[in-house]
Amino acid sequence: MGSDKITAGANVECNDKEGVIGAVIKYKGKNCILTVYHLLKAGKCGIGDTLKIGEFKGSIIRIIMEFDIVIAEINAPSNCLEFSKLDKPEIGPAYALKGQIKNPCNIMTTGKIYHYLSFAPRSIPLPGDSGSPIIQNGSVVGILASIFYNNATAIAVSVELFL
Repeated sequence: MGSDKITAGANVECNDKEGVIGAVIKYKGKNCILTVYHLLKAGKCGIGDTLKIGEFKGSIIRIIMEFDIVIAEINAPSNCLEFSKLDKPEIGPAYALKGQIKNPCNIMTTGKIYHYLSFAPRSIPLPGDSGSPIIQNGSVVGILASIFYNNATAIAVSVELFL
């Protein structure tokens, strides 16, 4: 499958509302993806709803409201998935990934729940970029959750819960 594998940064869809896969993980022995809940909520998606993930289907198995995170099981064999390496972030350079587009950012603060990011004013993430993985040193260290256009900053949800 090679480049056709389901990876962090790829597209996920529920009821015609698109989101971004923040990470591909094993969760309680199941092949799963992480993304932000607010995008799927806009598509009126909830527990048990079907997601389209590439050529595969999945279903939402858990919503963690306080983190704005959805865990969805994907009905795909492991060899069709590129599992994400998860790690704790460090203050410094990173990037948000959507599809093949890398959007450079800086991690300004780190925490167990949220990290604060800064972007160049000309490359602020757009609506629909929420859910993008924040990648640093080859590992997913957060998932883009909220963007502040007035000062080119953003919040990423920590993946520490899944380490």
